[in-house]
Amino acid sequence: MLRDDESWKAMVSFCETVMSQKEADEQRREEATDVASSQNSLEIEQMDVETAFLIQRYYKNDKVDIMDCYVDADWAGDIVDRKSTTGYCIRLFGNVVYWKSKKQNCVTKSSTFAEYIALSEAVNEINLLINICNDVFVKICNPVKIYEDNSGALSIAKYGNFTKNSKHIEVNYYYVHESYKNGIIEIVKIDTNNNVADIFTKSLGNVKFIKFRELLNLKK
Repeated sequence: MLRDDESWKAMVSFCETVMSQKEADEQRREEATDVASSQNSLEIEQMDVETAFLIQRYYKNDKVDIMDCYVDADWAGDIVDRKSTTGYCIRLFGNVVYWKSKKQNCVTKSSTFAEYIALSEAVNEINLLINICNDVFVKICNPVKIYEDNSGALSIAKYGNFTKNSKHIEVNYYYVHESYKNGIIEIVKIDTNNNVADIFTKSLGNVKFIKFRELLNLKK
């Protein structure tokens, strides 16, 4: 493997990022990713860099998506101000590397609008992570699959079907449609009962909570 200064520094930065993610995951009681699962200290060794290259090459030849995302929203769930809650998680090589559960800034008129706002927030983060991955030679060549359970939000994202009732979200969130048109993302319809992002929007029953926790590769 070529070890010029530029490549070495970039891969050291990559490993440091993964190790930092491991610490953050432990604080959130999430499982560390495979890259960060080595038992050594945070000191970066030559073996860590070689391992990072090997893992990327392995996933290139495998059926696992390098990056994907699950998005959901709990419409008007706050009984005080009726604002909705955004929930999404982004996975890299099948492991959660970023997640968010946050009340939205504005009140929406329907579940479709709430879901679309959640979708737009996720796309914004995906674009950022793609740039980070590209900087450390983890090339995201294929569109990032985003799993969404709301048909109306999918229609707006794919076809730009804004109406006068949705005009209030058009300006701020139109880049979702642009990202779809440019092949950066692919929006996939998923059954509500299989949308793991639901765990980030509301309290779930024990059975569903355990199911989604396992699908996210998390342990208690």
